[in-house]
Amino acid sequence: CADTSNVLKPFIVAKKWAMRVTDEFFLQGDKEKESGMPLTPMCDRTSQGRVALQKGFVDFVIGPYYKLVAAAFPSLNPAFALMWENREAWNEYDDNMLADELGQGY
Repeated sequence: CADTSNVLKPFIVAKKWAMRVTDEFFLQGDKEKESGMPLTPMCDRTSQGRVALQKGFVDFVIGPYYKLVAAAFPSLNPAFALMWENREAWNEYDDNMLADELGQGY
């Protein structure tokens, strides 16, 4: 659930979950590499960025999905508005800034 709902949380919470979920992705990629398996592209810490993954997730996966949900359930629009505000906030970040701001204890 955190994979899809973190984008609906206040940005301070969403940032922490973004770090957690990308940690999970990158650890999976490390294990794939160690096992000689094909590397799942979004799990490759050498070619993917945390911020870019979050932007892409909103733009191409969960944003279009939540647009459909909002059409069916208009009362959810305030939560979805927060998602788009968060998406705009990601434009002010890069991976280093995110890591510096959250530190090790996110």
